[in-house]
Amino acid sequence: MNPLLLVIAMLTQDDVSDAVRQNVSCLDCEIKILSIHIPPNKNIEEFESIELISRDSKSFGRKVFTAYFKQGGKNFIGTVFAYVDKKVMTLVAQKRLSRGDKVNLEDFEVKEMYLTTLPQDYISPSDLKGEEILKVPLAKGEILRKTHLEQEYSIRKGDKIKIVRNSRKIYLEFPGLALQDAKYGEQVKVRNLSSNKIIYGTAKEGKIVEIND
Repeated sequence: MNPLLLVIAMLTQDDVSDAVRQNVSCLDCEIKILSIHIPPNKNIEEFESIELISRDSKSFGRKVFTAYFKQGGKNFIGTVFAYVDKKVMTLVAQKRLSRGDKVNLEDFEVKEMYLTTLPQDYISPSDLKGEEILKVPLAKGEILRKTHLEQEYSIRKGDKIKIVRNSRKIYLEFPGLALQDAKYGEQVKVRNLSSNKIIYGTAKEGKIVEIND
């Protein structure tokens, strides 16, 4: 990360917080300065500016910075310890949910929580597409995670689908019924509801199964 220089007339702890915020490139983060270690026999107000270089690559949680305190064109090296966090929206189950249940927003409380308290694969309301299925039971009060969900499928067993036969000479559409789950691009078994025949095709977006000659 490139060092950032904050130029000011007289350094304060608020200025150190602003320097941390700029260094982690997070304008809406909450910054708590844990401690500031400056050179002996110096006071923070004596310095004109501060330059911070992060000692770790993580963005949130407890962070350590090498601090270059500036005074009269000279650098005085110290250390700044800070805690960086931010609030995000997440989903918490309002009741026990079973494996195979469809994820509905009304079953969850939308809750604002600190990022450092959440699992890395937490799900926010904006992440949901409306077709997610639980692959494990979910207890009341449990945070919804990506690992709780089945893999995304373009087509699921029992879906009403459109069968498309597309060739250079002809284009035909038939109503169909999916007989198995399938991801995009996978082969899927379907029933042609016009002829009642079972056929195979390629799963596409929009509940479409393509049959190529």
